[in-house]
Amino acid sequence: MARLTRQQLKKNEFLTTFSDVTEFYLQHQQQIAKIAGIVVIAAAVVAGSYFYVSSRRNKASAAFAMALTTFHAPVSQAQAAASTLHFKTDAEKYQEALKQFQDVASHYSWLSQGKFARYYAALCERELGKGPEAEKELSDVAASSDHDLAALAKMALAGTYADTGRADQAEKIYKDLENHPTTTVPKATAQLALADLYQKTKPTEAKAIYQQIQKDYPGMAAGDAASRALQGQVQ
Repeated sequence: MARLTRQQLKKNEFLTTFSDVTEFYLQHQQQIAKIAGIVVIAAAVVAGSYFYVSSRRNKASAAFAMALTTFHAPVSQAQAAASTLHFKTDAEKYQEALKQFQDVASHYSWLSQGKFARYYAALCERELGKGPEAEKELSDVAASSDHDLAALAKMALAGTYADTGRADQAEKIYKDLENHPTTTVPKATAQLALADLYQKTKPTEAKAIYQQIQKDYPGMAAGDAASRALQGQVQ
C-alpha cells in the first residue's frame, strides 16, 4: 500500500478542513450573513457614537472656555480695544457669564464641562446678589460624585455661610475639607479658610493654625499667606 508523504497528509487535511468549512457556510449562509450584517451595523454605531461624543466634547469645551473668558473679563468704563472682551459693570459681566454657563450646563449636563458650568453659574448668581439661588445650586453641586467639583462647591458654600452669619456651618465644612483634601481644595487651602473664619471669633486658634501652616509649607504660597495673616494680627 502506498504511503502518503507528510506533505500529502497536510494537503489532504487542508482540503478536508476547507471542504467542511465550505459545507458549513453553505448550510448556514443566511445566518452568517445576518451576523455579519449585525457586526457591521454595530461597528458603524460604535464609530458614529465615538465621533458624536468627540464632537460634543469639543463643542462643550469651546462653550465653557467662552463662558470662562466672560467670567474673568475686565470691568472698566474706559473704551477698550475692539478685540478685547470687557464690560462696563460687574452686573453686566456676571449676567452674561451666567447665561453662558447655564447654556453649557443645560446642553452638556453629562460632560464635565456641563457639571463645572453649574458651579460657575452659582458663583455668578452669588455675585449678582441672588443668594438663595446660588446657595441651592452650590448645595446640589456639593453633593456631586466628582470629589474635585464637590470640594469647590463646598468651599464656595462655606464662604456664603460665613458671609451670612452662619459661622458654625462654615466651620463644619472647612474642617471636613481639611480632613478630606482634593486636587482642587488642598488641605492648606481649607486650613487658611478656617483660620480666616476664626480671625474674629477665635483669634488664638486662628494664630495657631497660621503658625502650623507656616511650619508645614515654608516658602510656598500657603506659608506666605499664613505669614501675611500673622503680620496682620500683630499690627
